[in-house]
Amino acid sequence: LDARAAHGDFVITRSVRRNLHNIARMLSGGRFPVLLEGPTSSGKTSLVKFLAHLTGHECVRINNHEHTDLQEYIGQYVCDPQTGQLVFQEGVLVRAARAGHWVVLDELN
Repeated sequence: LDARAAHGDFVITRSVRRNLHNIARMLSGGRFPVLLEGPTSSGKTSLVKFLAHLTGHECVRINNHEHTDLQEYIGQYVCDPQTGQLVFQEGVLVRAARAGHWVVLDELN
């Protein structure tokens, strides 16, 4: 992968390069989730989005908050405006997983 050719406005410092390498190595080992911890605005989400771009993956960010509920992740029944019947509308996590996208669950604290 040529990070220099794809970075655009993304500044690749020595520590960014090291973190990209470490995250890529963790992700290449299988289909297991990776937890990134660090101070607010330290670039965790940007790093993952950049790596997704480099590897040709779509990245979906789900911003969590104190009122986040399961329906936002999984889905819920809603009224179809055409038929008036209840239909299941998949949540963002289910849609992303079905499509094989990377998912960033932001602000899990």
